Amino acid sequence: MTENKVTMQGGFEVADREKRTKKGAAQLSLREELLGEISAEEFGLKKRQVSVMTRMNEDVVEILDALVELEIFKSRSEVVAAFVEKVISARQKLFDEMKVQAGDIRRQRDAAKKLAFQAMQDSRE
Repeated sequence: MTENKVTMQGGFEVADREKRTKKGAAQLSLREELLGEISAEEFGLKKRQVSVMTRMNEDVVEILDALVELEIFKSRSEVVAAFVEKVISARQKLFDEMKVQAGDIRRQRDAAKKLAFQAMQDSRE
């Protein structure tokens, strides 16, 4: 019975704390495996400033809910944010180039609108 002896420290049983630690390590490992290059600490420290609403099919939501239920993530939002970050970070150079091209297109569109506005103004004179 001395092997199963449980001592109290700070109001928690040591055996329970060890179980929670093992459970936490397993969850962290699964989370790290799911995220790959994005570490749990890195993801947790990133500040999410913009809210994005989306609709998803029920199968995807069930998977999100399972990851939350397993306490791998705190919320559906955290799961989706982590997976989107993972996909983008895996092809960061490609997405950086896309942002540059989108900026070029935006500038060209603005210039074309300005020319069209000037043309309409000139035709009224």
